[in-house]
Amino acid sequence: MSKEFIAFMRNRVSQPALVAPAPTDGEWVSILSAASRAADHGNLKPWRFRIYEGEGRAKLGQIYWHHALSEVSSMPEGKEEAFVKKAFRAPTVLLVYANIQDHPKVPAIEQVMAVSAATQQVLLGLHALGYGAMWRSGPACFTQKTKELLSLEETDQIVGLIYVGTPKEKPSSIPEVNLENCLEWVRD
Repeated sequence: MSKEFIAFMRNRVSQPALVAPAPTDGEWVSILSAASRAADHGNLKPWRFRIYEGEGRAKLGQIYWHHALSEVSSMPEGKEEAFVKKAFRAPTVLLVYANIQDHPKVPAIEQVMAVSAATQQVLLGLHALGYGAMWRSGPACFTQKTKELLSLEETDQIVGLIYVGTPKEKPSSIPEVNLENCLEWVRD
């Protein structure tokens, strides 16, 4: 493995401010094909991807709105537009979810882990092509109502919404990673 690739991995950062353009259909196919090489116990390929662009993002905005309504009973109707706009923070939003299968040797958590690994591969693929991304989740991603609104199965598990586009600006600096509290050597 080259030092350049390690540096490339270290320089990937979340990009919250995203504008057009976003990946083309062909670039998405390339990125998602590569992401589908993620570690996958049992070769179940549990990852599922759904791309929202243009006005299709309004459906995601409705999820934010319905979640807000379920959390605050007295939410004024005039707030709906603000919640729907959240889905328009980037030109494209990639929904990533695990299609959990009943398997005697591969528990659900391992399937979600495989989808998480594929999602990280997506982020690296986007970075390689010069795009920016922000992996978002939050309470709205983990409700039955959200699954219903997205026409997902009860056993499906959302892993995240990846906001994708061209970074509005380059990050001013990439923070160094301190492994002090998260690395332990066990040699004896």
